[in-house]
Amino acid sequence: MKKILCFSMLLAGIAGASFKSVAAIHNNVLVDTVKKKIVHPKTPMSDDDLNSILNKMRHGKNDQDKITTLKTEVTNKALTVDQLITLLNQFLTDDSKLECAEYAFPYTTNYKSFLKIMDLFSQESYKYRLEDYYDKARKM
Repeated sequence: MKKILCFSMLLAGIAGASFKSVAAIHNNVLVDTVKKKIVHPKTPMSDDDLNSILNKMRHGKNDQDKITTLKTEVTNKALTVDQLITLLNQFLTDDSKLECAEYAFPYTTNYKSFLKIMDLFSQESYKYRLEDYYDKARKM
């Protein structure tokens, strides 16, 4: 019985050491794996990169094509809130804008200005949903 107890304590000690806070990169966004805190990038994409994404989005036939393009392109780059607003203006519906805004939040360099995006939404319910998302994401 003592051997089992000692073995259990040894395993618990090893497991405890491995559960310490570790930073990991997930889709080029640094995330603290224990606290799940988003670490925003510091340097945004260039204007040339933004224009390249815009051109690809403009070739999309519908909002779903544009969403796919935005998600693919933003995953590899960081952007400012103003750059994100430029990209979100390519969408016709508030649903698409909200989906992409939430997706892009971890990639924004000046995330404290994120709620500037609220002005893009025509319906109040989307503004509330964005504000709710922002409040929850900042507490992560």
